[in-house]
Amino acid sequence: MKPLRKLIELLARGSRLGDSWERAGFASRGDAERALRHLAGSLPGEPSPGGDRDSSGVGDSKPAGGVECVVVHVDGASRGNPGPSAVAAVAFLPSGEQLTSRVKRIGKATNNVAEYRAVIEGLVLAGLLGAAHVVVRLDSELVMKQITGEYRIKNEMLRRLAAEVKQCAEPFRSITYEKIPRNENKEADRLANKALAGGAGGSPDD
Repeated sequence: MKPLRKLIELLARGSRLGDSWERAGFASRGDAERALRHLAGSLPGEPSPGGDRDSSGVGDSKPAGGVECVVVHVDGASRGNPGPSAVAAVAFLPSGEQLTSRVKRIGKATNNVAEYRAVIEGLVLAGLLGAAHVVVRLDSELVMKQITGEYRIKNEMLRRLAAEVKQCAEPFRSITYEKIPRNENKEADRLANKALAGGAGGSPDD
């Protein structure tokens, strides 16, 4: 079995990278980290503005895979409603330690569409990290209550996006959506707005 495949299996079972790289057959922990980054970089996604490592699933030196529970802060930004839009998702451990992020410009969209797309990016990010339990935190009350069924969804586009959110959530053992104040969602908001302001880092994905 190739070392990378073995390593991913070990991480998916909950092992730590420091306990797994040698068992998987890597010569060093650095080699294992580079292999994970290379794999993450081959996944679909847009590079973020200003050089933020994000849509690769590896925003810093933290390896992807094997995280039991993640807290994902998500936010969408739109200029014009509809207008140029971007989304961001930032993953944290329950302890508050930031793991990684994804940022993507999504072309022309409304604020609500951008918020839904941000939730989807957050779930994709949690999946890349191998999480079993996910807490998604967002500052859009409308989107949160529509996703949880408290509000009816009248708009056809939002109904389709809500169905996509539900599909993305299926692999997880548990998922919780939490509405938070905007001032507690600063990092996701910063990244989404930076994507709009910078206008760099790849083309919109739609």
